[in-house]
Amino acid sequence: MQFDWLTFILQIVNVLVLLAILRHFLFRPVADIIAKRQAEIVAAKDAADAAQAQAAKAEADAHAETEKTALARNDVLASAQSDAEKQQAKMVEAARAKAAKIVDDAQVEAAKVAKGAQAQTLRRAKELAETIAQKALSDLPAPPTISGFAQRLAAELAAMTEDKRKVLLSGAHLKLVAAHALSDADVAAVKDALGAMGLGDAAIDVDPTLIAGLELRSATGTVYNSVAHDLQRISEALGNGD
Repeated sequence: MQFDWLTFILQIVNVLVLLAILRHFLFRPVADIIAKRQAEIVAAKDAADAAQAQAAKAEADAHAETEKTALARNDVLASAQSDAEKQQAKMVEAARAKAAKIVDDAQVEAAKVAKGAQAQTLRRAKELAETIAQKALSDLPAPPTISGFAQRLAAELAAMTEDKRKVLLSGAHLKLVAAHALSDADVAAVKDALGAMGLGDAAIDVDPTLIAGLELRSATGTVYNSVAHDLQRISEALGNGD
């Protein structure tokens, strides 16, 4: 087989022509498009960077302005709080001074009232003591001895209804109670006054709180007959305004 140089050269020329055509109509436009696109991308990136930088600057400015506003607001609040605290302190001080004056005035007035009340109370107590003593003395039996108290006790028993007297005298622990130990003469006087009531042999106990008197006590009741009871009764009556 014989190699055809002419054909080979023509094919090379065709390839070169084809490459020239492609370079002119394909590669160059594509390269231009690519270069243009790259330029647009770079421009877009630069614009984005510029916008981001501007946004960052705006954010920093806004943050600085916010801090400035916050500082100014804090200054205003601090000033207002300081003024309020000063005003409150003044009000508290004024209130304390007023309260102290009221207390002082009240103490002075209370001292005057207490002094007058004390004098009035002493006078009233003296009058009550005199009244109670007079009434208690006027209620004493005649004579104001154990014999007189025994007779008054007998009279009170006699004034009771028969049923009430029977219940009292039949109660357990029946006994007579005197303010002091009785002498033989006093015991004889008691038996003489109360023998008719069945109390001639009743036990006689001593209770100094009676002051003076002779009472009858049992589990079913008590017949009060003493100065202590008279004083209590008179004091209660006076306390009730009677």
